[in-house]
Amino acid sequence: MYIVLNHQNYNDFSVGSGLELIHSYPRFVLLKTPVLPKGIPEHNYEVLEGATVNVNGTPFDVPEGKFQFGKGPRTVLRFVGPITREWKKILGKYGIEVLFWCPPYGACVQMNHEIEQEGMREGLPFVAGAQPYRQIQCTRNLDAPSESARRASGLPENFVDIVCFSREDRLQVEGKFKRMGVPVLLRSAYKLRVEFHDDRAILRRIKGVKVVDDARAPELLSSSLSSALGLSVKSRDWQTSFKGRGQIVAVADTGLDKGVADDSIHADFRGRVRYLTSWPINDSWSQYVKHPGHDDGAEDRNSGHGTHVAGLAVGSGILSGSRYRGVAPEAQIVFQAIEQYTEVKRSCRSRMPSSFYLSGRPLDLRRLFNEAREYGARIHINSWGDPANGQYTDDCYEADMFLHKHQDAVILFAAGNSGVDLDGNREVDRRSLYSPASAKNVIAIGATEGGDIGTGNRGTWADIDRQRKRFRNEIDRKDRISGDPESIALFSSAGPTADNRIKPDICAPGTNLAAPRSSATKTKGWGLASPLPHYMYYGGTSMSTGVAGGFAAILRQAWQERNGGRAPSGPALKALMILGARPVLKRADNKTEPRHVGGFGRINFEHSVPDQLNRAVRLFDEAESGLLTGEERTYSLSLRSPGPLRAVLTWYDVPGETLVNDLDLHLAGPGGLQVWGNHAEGKSGRPDRVNTVEVISLNHAEPGVYTFTVIAANVPAGLQTFALAVLVPESGGITLPVDVIKGIGKGYAKRLAGHQIKEVRQLMALDENDIRNYLGTGGRIVQRLMAGLILLKRILNLPETETLPDDLRLDRLRDVSPPDEVNPGKWNEMRLELLPLVHVFDAHQLKKITFRDLFG
Repeated sequence: MYIVLNHQNYNDFSVGSGLELIHSYPRFVLLKTPVLPKGIPEHNYEVLEGATVNVNGTPFDVPEGKFQFGKGPRTVLRFVGPITREWKKILGKYGIEVLFWCPPYGACVQMNHEIEQEGMREGLPFVAGAQPYRQIQCTRNLDAPSESARRASGLPENFVDIVCFSREDRLQVEGKFKRMGVPVLLRSAYKLRVEFHDDRAILRRIKGVKVVDDARAPELLSSSLSSALGLSVKSRDWQTSFKGRGQIVAVADTGLDKGVADDSIHADFRGRVRYLTSWPINDSWSQYVKHPGHDDGAEDRNSGHGTHVAGLAVGSGILSGSRYRGVAPEAQIVFQAIEQYTEVKRSCRSRMPSSFYLSGRPLDLRRLFNEAREYGARIHINSWGDPANGQYTDDCYEADMFLHKHQDAVILFAAGNSGVDLDGNREVDRRSLYSPASAKNVIAIGATEGGDIGTGNRGTWADIDRQRKRFRNEIDRKDRISGDPESIALFSSAGPTADNRIKPDICAPGTNLAAPRSSATKTKGWGLASPLPHYMYYGGTSMSTGVAGGFAAILRQAWQERNGGRAPSGPALKALMILGARPVLKRADNKTEPRHVGGFGRINFEHSVPDQLNRAVRLFDEAESGLLTGEERTYSLSLRSPGPLRAVLTWYDVPGETLVNDLDLHLAGPGGLQVWGNHAEGKSGRPDRVNTVEVISLNHAEPGVYTFTVIAANVPAGLQTFALAVLVPESGGITLPVDVIKGIGKGYAKRLAGHQIKEVRQLMALDENDIRNYLGTGGRIVQRLMAGLILLKRILNLPETETLPDDLRLDRLRDVSPPDEVNPGKWNEMRLELLPLVHVFDAHQLKKITFRDLFG
């Protein structure tokens, strides 16, 4: 058997009979041994069991020592353990090209010349075995779309999507189809869509084909509900001084109001539409519709769905006196209308009726994301999906591929509205998640109840399930569908994914939400909201995704302003959204919902924002410097006060049905504390081999030094970047009055006090507009003040300030010589980092301010 063991444990290992060192990595070693180690705790080593790899998400055995090669050019290799850069270089010398990875320790490769079995054994000792890549593996074995799903999306039967290994292969395969008389309906860079009625094995045998599966299409995620849902101002915890200024949010949906970005558009969007476009019916519909390639424009005529989602994210609420403003009312919007009225030929209407479908959606989702990116959007909202029951589809692959390439973006997808509780245990049943919410790198959004009662739909859960097909518990059936914002909305689709990843990622309000109503639609949504007819109620995970997208915009703004204009990376923004999330509570006993229902919690701005009362966020955004297999990076924090401790590690993995690049999060603390990411409450846990999000949460951490370690357990696909966000308790933090800040005298302090701003930490929580309004001035005075506050925020979050004495006065920073109790080397290092503080505070106050005043 093969085992992985830390260097420290290996050095203490009593060498036994048959022990063989296979490879030494920076952090650990790979050993081959006939017996399990003795005298070493079980949690200190990991056994690499079995000969199984995942090929297109399906388990496949590659036995030890067996090297078989088929007639085809492609072979599945299994490595003996975590894959190194050196091993990949050796493969290249043998002319072996990796086509895709087969986790945990495998790869599908192309052999450019024949390698004999003995030659592979000798030249590639890190390869455990080889087997041919056969046509039976050219599938993800996805469940075929149901008849109801096909009709909802307008997808005809017998549509097949063929994924090729490369652009060149796609051209060759397309030529083969032409010779076979198989018409190609639609093409992208590496994918083809055809109508095919025969055995799919015929297609899988064609050279250059990687995957063949039933075509899939999305549907809107409010259509499966038959009643109104909504939200009130009372539950809008996100309404802060941050309003999304400087952020650009993209929405791909049905349409936006009248479909033109001029003064006639709904007033809630006026002046902030950066780009508005409509995607015509794609070519795969051509043989079924009367008007192939038809484009009815970006007008939101049918359901008003897109206008409502966009309004929840960025609507100004101006027509409602800000009562129904969106989460980021100053953000700009890029809108991509992908719904088209699709008039079907009479001869085809038995298969699908003429209707509004998302028929403008491109075959390759990256085209949508790239277009939005070209217009500056780094947040992309998608309130639609494919009811794939948590499976990994082409849409997932494309979303993951885009995000892995573009690490500065986040993409949000609705989890779905297929949640059920068939056993009546008051918990949403497993595996109803939509795709691409099931992708690894996207942020999948579930729905909690909205906080309002008595508006929109005033009914109960029984009212939307009169035939008792979804919700069986009588207590829940009698509950109103809104009013309990800490509880999951019963329709919200649940995870986990097919490979057991935690999804959804987070939740947001999704019942009884009021937002702009399209002036081009006749529908009233799920109830009109005053003032009529400009707003309406709507609900579903579509709406919670709009809310979460706006939330991402204001959080990005807060951190961008905190960091002097540098925005957090996509993985960092995702980590921060999860970091501050509050528990989603069970309906039965108010305990925390399992993660396959509520994800990592419900959005909460207060715990995700840079500057917090009695808490501090440390963000380690490693967007430029990643890790290779076996490497690690450590971050030590000293807690001066007891309290809850939470950390979130995120990264954008390469595309693939299961985890490819595997990072681990480990925490070591006082008293021998050892905790792994995604541990059970009160348990140490084991390394997570499934998820791209890892969370460590301690309800009570004692004062002391805590060391977080990010470990590259297996990174076959290049350098893996990541982000780590940590929320730590503080004993009050900075408690100084506002007039210690340079530029704020008694006059400005009095004006701020009139707005209940009396302490520096309250001042730091304001944005530039608030400070300008509160002081009644602008120009250079506010600019200098903001520059000083941003500088102060940075310095207050330096990780090693606890090494300096609490009673050290700020004026001592001017001294070149260190205080007696401070190490000279540390003094020189810290003094230069902290010296700018003397320019932030009033010169007369420096002797009065100590490090205790600043850091608690």
